[in-house]
Amino acid sequence: MNFDDLELELRLLPGAFAVGITEHDDLIVVEVQVGPDACDEIARDATTIVNRHLRGAAGGEGDAEDKQVAVEVVRWGDGPPQPPEARLRVVEVANDPAAGELAVYLASGDDHAVGRAPMAHGLLAVVEATVFAIRTFVPDLTYLPGWARTVETTPDRRFIVVASVTDPDARAHLRGAAEGFSPLDAAARATLAALNRTISREL
Repeated sequence: MNFDDLELELRLLPGAFAVGITEHDDLIVVEVQVGPDACDEIARDATTIVNRHLRGAAGGEGDAEDKQVAVEVVRWGDGPPQPPEARLRVVEVANDPAAGELAVYLASGDDHAVGRAPMAHGLLAVVEATVFAIRTFVPDLTYLPGWARTVETTPDRRFIVVASVTDPDARAHLRGAAEGFSPLDAAARATLAALNRTISREL
């Protein structure tokens, strides 16, 4: 299954503002977060899209037909949620050209952390720096940076980025999609979207 295409199509559902996909050996969990303007049939529509992508994958190479898929729709009554105390939030993504580094600043309540990565790694540097900053709060985090790419630029110059992290021992992949005012900002938020459910238990 092409997760990039699936995430982008789900994000285009009216009222959807975030998508996260968790993949294990025999299970794919798809979470769609929606606002108050989402229609009552959005759970059905999201499930239909996921099943269509699964059937397409099963018709090609691989073992997609052996996967179990769970679709979760999280509805927020007052629009996109504000980061609660138990969740990390992005404070700033900054470049330091003199040092050749990119820095991602995260916070949880009054606690702050910073992660750094070489700017030469491009958009992946944001995923790397975000993961390193998360380890300040969750030292035993097993996930490693995977990749990131911009999948859409909206007419009002907002950027939608998909980011992926991987646990090599468990062979688990987490993907998140998020919107930001720049590709760097969106990549940091997408990395948190991929990991927030996993790390929230440790915060």
